[in-house]
Amino acid sequence: MKATINFLLIMMLISIKTAAQQLSVDTSFMQPYCISNYNQLDGFVDQGKGHNRTTTGTNILVYTLPDLRSKQIGQLDPFTPILILKEGKHPITSHSWIKIKYEVQNDKGAYLEKQGYIIDKNLSLGVVNVNSTNENLEFILSKSPLLDTDLKRPKFRLNAVHRFTDLNYRKVKSVRNIDLNVGAIDYYNHFYLADVYHNGLKNMPNLLRLYWHHGESCPESEGNIFIADVNGKMSEIVSASSTGEGGFYESTKVYIPIKFNKGKVLLVENGDSENMLDSYNGKLKTIPYPKDCGIPIEQLVVVIEEDAEGKTDADGNYIEDKYKEIVMEITHKIIRYYKWDGKKLQETKKLVIKQRKEN
Repeated sequence: MKATINFLLIMMLISIKTAAQQLSVDTSFMQPYCISNYNQLDGFVDQGKGHNRTTTGTNILVYTLPDLRSKQIGQLDPFTPILILKEGKHPITSHSWIKIKYEVQNDKGAYLEKQGYIIDKNLSLGVVNVNSTNENLEFILSKSPLLDTDLKRPKFRLNAVHRFTDLNYRKVKSVRNIDLNVGAIDYYNHFYLADVYHNGLKNMPNLLRLYWHHGESCPESEGNIFIADVNGKMSEIVSASSTGEGGFYESTKVYIPIKFNKGKVLLVENGDSENMLDSYNGKLKTIPYPKDCGIPIEQLVVVIEEDAEGKTDADGNYIEDKYKEIVMEITHKIIRYYKWDGKKLQETKKLVIKQRKEN
């Protein structure tokens, strides 16, 4: 009996000591997670850095405090929904920690809300729910494990996550994915995944748009990759990009048919109906339907390549208009018409407006 009491006393002292150590952990470096901290592009809040994320990797350990010596209180499965509360970098270990809110299922099947700390890795970069007949289908963007070590050709992985039911949405039934090559840029400060709402392409249940922005140095660049999800198969079908600064620009723009009220269909730049008004000049980012292209509008995707350089005077200075804007001269312009056959895009017509001179 005495030995048992002594053992219990020792265990109690150890528990008290452990608790004291836990309480002594400095958490002052953790700051509230504020999405406005990622407002990195023309006043636009980066949708890829929202509070609501999911895990994407395995063995995501949850701790009571932002310290690897603290108690482990759980392990999160891949694609577990979480809510980010705080973030911070440990001043000594340099580990980046986030405080999260998540839910766990008890023995009775009910979900209980919990909080804890995880190291900031293997999290989604963007999540979008699409207008699909499958309400439990979720598209989640993450870094690809095939990411080049030298970052000369960065890759992202798009995951199509099929969950069981609305009442059991935390459980994953199946996962499909596709790896996307974004571009030969070693730094991105802005990206997100969005549904192309009300896309007018025939037999296109889900059309997604991955937007990326590179702003490390001039010239800045941005682009969009369009991913189709048809009959259980994802494929990259077309992409757009642009770069430029004061005296030049290069751009490839994609126009997708979008359905509006009363059956009206317009060809909208990047299929982005939410931002189709150019606030600078008050014009819509649309093009007229080219009736002579021979493709019904519900099967048509138009791609316009255009390069331009600033005009200069005899002394090599840029010529400006009355608004103090550099007068640009188009040096290259090609219009391509693509037909969507329900599975892939096929180029059917090419109009050369102006061809760049090859060296």
